[in-house]
Amino acid sequence: MMFKSACAPRGIPMRRRSWWPALALPLLAALQAAPAQADGTFFQFDVSSSTTSAVVNMARGPVSFGAIAVDYDGGDSYGVNALYRLPWGGDLATLRAGPSLGYERKDTGAGRARAGVKLVAERYDATRYGSFFVLADLNSIENAWFLLAQFGLSGPGITIEVSHGESDTYRETTLAMSRALDDGPVSLRAGYRFDAGEVFAGIAINTF
Repeated sequence: MMFKSACAPRGIPMRRRSWWPALALPLLAALQAAPAQADGTFFQFDVSSSTTSAVVNMARGPVSFGAIAVDYDGGDSYGVNALYRLPWGGDLATLRAGPSLGYERKDTGAGRARAGVKLVAERYDATRYGSFFVLADLNSIENAWFLLAQFGLSGPGITIEVSHGESDTYRETTLAMSRALDDGPVSLRAGYRFDAGEVFAGIAINTF
């Protein structure tokens, strides 16, 4: 589960901010201690030349909570959501819906807060060689939508990910690969953002 919603102009040096280590390190420590279970937690932290992002999703029973913080050239954006698993979808997909809040602050002006509705559809299948996961994410804030497909290879512990997201102010297509460490929930990742034209690297923890 993840949703990226920051647009970064090309060729502008990234502004480093001291609050990113303060956000990332406690989350990493807490998530590494979380046991793997049907309910779970997902954390992802990515860094590129123009953008730094942190994403958290937690599911407990039918309820899930998500948050994202993005620092990009030109401003910052934040989002939170609380979703409830819907009784529809059957064996085809898991559906979740609920309220979302977003806040964006530009370097050239005041910040702006928005409220909206978020809908997520996802499906996970175990395969002979690993796993296959697809996700579709819709958010009424800035008419944002996001599609993700992940192919996992259990032998080498590698996951290949393709995603595309758009909103009123953002568009990005991403190709990424991650490698699990010691068959655990922690993985290192790297990839390329085609619209921004930049490479990124990061870490992910997934206890689902």
